[in-house]
Amino acid sequence: MHAPLSLPVSQVTLLEDRALVERRGEVTLAPGAQRLVIEGLPRVAVDRSLQARLSGGVVSQARLRRVTRPQPPEAERALRTEVERRVATLREEQARRAADVQRLVVKQGLLQSARADVYRAIAEQTGVGDAHPVTWREQLGLAREQLDAVEAQLREARQREEAATHELNQAQNAAAQALQPEPKMDTLAELEVNHPTGGATTVTLSYLVPCAAWRPAYRATLRSTENGEQVTVECEAVVWQHTGEDWKDVGLTFSTARPTLGATPPRLAEDWLWLRDKSEREKRVVDVSVREEVIQTTGEATHSRKPDTLPGMDDGGEALTLAAPHPAQVLSNGEPHRIPLMLFTAPARSELVACPEQSPLVHRVARFENVGPSVLLAGPVDLVRSSGYVGRAQLKFTGRNEHVKLGFGSEDALRIARQVEETEETRMLTSRRTRTHKVKLFVSNMGARPEALALEERIPVSEVAAVEVALVKDSAQTAPTRVSAEGIVRFELKAEPRSQQTLSFSYTVSSSAKVAGL
Repeated sequence: MHAPLSLPVSQVTLLEDRALVERRGEVTLAPGAQRLVIEGLPRVAVDRSLQARLSGGVVSQARLRRVTRPQPPEAERALRTEVERRVATLREEQARRAADVQRLVVKQGLLQSARADVYRAIAEQTGVGDAHPVTWREQLGLAREQLDAVEAQLREARQREEAATHELNQAQNAAAQALQPEPKMDTLAELEVNHPTGGATTVTLSYLVPCAAWRPAYRATLRSTENGEQVTVECEAVVWQHTGEDWKDVGLTFSTARPTLGATPPRLAEDWLWLRDKSEREKRVVDVSVREEVIQTTGEATHSRKPDTLPGMDDGGEALTLAAPHPAQVLSNGEPHRIPLMLFTAPARSELVACPEQSPLVHRVARFENVGPSVLLAGPVDLVRSSGYVGRAQLKFTGRNEHVKLGFGSEDALRIARQVEETEETRMLTSRRTRTHKVKLFVSNMGARPEALALEERIPVSEVAAVEVALVKDSAQTAPTRVSAEGIVRFELKAEPRSQQTLSFSYTVSSSAKVAGL
């Protein structure tokens, strides 16, 4: 049997809530079957995840064993010296306090004896007719004054003695607990190996550990150059680990796989469909409702996992693996460590965009393509412009060559106010209802330079033939640039310096008499 060996950590694959650690090293073996013991493994290593490989040989069995051993004597003696010094100091202090109390008790006894002697002299001399009341009064007053002073000092001394005794007892209890040898747990990997020829060979050991996690983080910088605007995106992996072992100069790989979810297919159940005739009310009335729906697309408008699911990373539904370009060091202290992953620069096109229905502010929005070597996972992104840091946003999952849209702060010189007026009209013959919505937008530019901006409003989109939504022609002073199929109305205009202008448009929602719910 070989002496216990130590293999350095060479590779770590970080998952969403755990890590796969790989140790590798060279060992000199004798021909035939033998046993290897690898020490230095963390106590949180998962037993059933242990795997071992031997180049040129066979590993017939691999298991983890945890051994508890007491604290080394050297550390115990050092701790004993420090604790005992504290206890000895407190014991001396308590002895001094006790001596002060004993001294004052003796003094109190002497004063009480002196006062008793005065009383006895008064009784004896008064009986024989030799009375000295003035002298006796002075002697009793002096004895009472000194006795009161000694009793006050005695009370204070006893309080100090009690405090010193209490502190000494606490120190002795702490010393009794601290001086107990604390057991230390060592985790060993025992391997049964067989090598036909012996000699130098490579042993690889891998195991899972909890208490490790990683999340992506980004930094986007918008700059203006001679050839136009460009955005530089820096991607980092933020790593936390408290596994009990330090990862020094190791290769890091980051995976979005979630092994805890399992791969059990859903259980199928019968779903019966029934065919029936419409009721009289269903023939006469069409029930409709107004709802808000998120546009489901990839790239700049995609959304991460739903709020009711477990917190984690959004990888677009496909497990991905990212590798750090250089070896890194991650200490086992639970603090965040930032590992650079990739960096790319892409040409961008920015504009001032306002959504008055959501906010009166006008934001600088930049659009660019993901030309990086990998997809962009969902994560926080720090936004930077030439003026400095402007805020933080959330970057959604974006595939390669897809468009990314990021807002780089608001323009303080621009403000927009919004007013909405509604009127309703019902035709007498057909009972068809028409509701007209008139939207007024007031754009103010308090800056000293002209600004081109885009305003985006939305109108409802009908999904039934009984309800019609239409934008009123010639109702807008400025014709809309585009009206999307999702009901987004876009206006592009120019705001002159220190000016205010009004923009208005109208749309109608028309429904037949049998529509209910609007």
